[in-house]
Amino acid sequence: MQSLIMQDCLICRQLSKRLICTYCQQDLVTLQPPGTDKNLMLLPNVAKGLAQVEFKTLYAVCDYQWPISKLLTALKFGAKLPNARALAELFVKHNVNTHFVLPKAILPIPLHKNRFLWRKYNQSVEICRHISQLTSVPSLHSALTRKNATLAQTKLSAAQRKVNLRQAFQISSSGFSQLANIDHIALFDDVTTTGATANAAYRCLKNTFPQLKIDIWSICVTLVH
Repeated sequence: MQSLIMQDCLICRQLSKRLICTYCQQDLVTLQPPGTDKNLMLLPNVAKGLAQVEFKTLYAVCDYQWPISKLLTALKFGAKLPNARALAELFVKHNVNTHFVLPKAILPIPLHKNRFLWRKYNQSVEICRHISQLTSVPSLHSALTRKNATLAQTKLSAAQRKVNLRQAFQISSSGFSQLANIDHIALFDDVTTTGATANAAYRCLKNTFPQLKIDIWSICVTLVH
C-alpha cells in the first residue's frame, strides 16, 4: 500500500510516502461498530437512516464529511484519479482483517452509457479496480448495467430517489454467466446516502439469484445526526 517515491499527501500536502499520510489517516474519524464485525448496519445511527433498504450488511470507512468527501468529489467531478487508489487503500485498511469474509467478486454500481460518455469514467469502477488489486477479488464492472438514464440522485429527496431508480438496473448477458457459480458478492457504491441506489441494484440481483449473498461496500455513509 506504500508508494515507492515521496509525494504530497492528498489531504495536507505535506511530503509523504503514502497517498494519504500517516498523520491524516490517524486524524480520520472512522465508523467502528462494537466487536469484530465491521457491519455498519449494527450502528443505530446508520440503521436509522437506512430503514427502508433490504440489504443487511454494509461496510464503509466513515461519515460523508471533509476530508474524504473532498477526495470523492474531486474524483467524481474533477477526474482526480489518484484519489481512487487512496480511497481504496483506506477501505481495505479499515475493513479487511482476519475476521472479514471477502466476497468472490465486486460489482461497482454502473453509470448509464450517456453519463459515462460525458464523464469518460466511472468513479466506482476506478475505486473497485484498486480494491481488486489490493484484495485479489475480481471486479466485474460489466456484470450489471444501468438501462435507464436516471436523474442525478443528489438533487432528489429520499422518496424521489426510490422512484427514480425503479427498474434502473439489469444484469448483462456476461453477468449471467459470471454470477452463475458465485455465492457471495459485494456491490460497491462510492457513497451510501439513503441506500436507494444500492438497494435497487441489490433487488435486481436478488430477483435473479435469490440465494446470492450480497454485501454493500462504500467509502462513506451519510449519517443521521
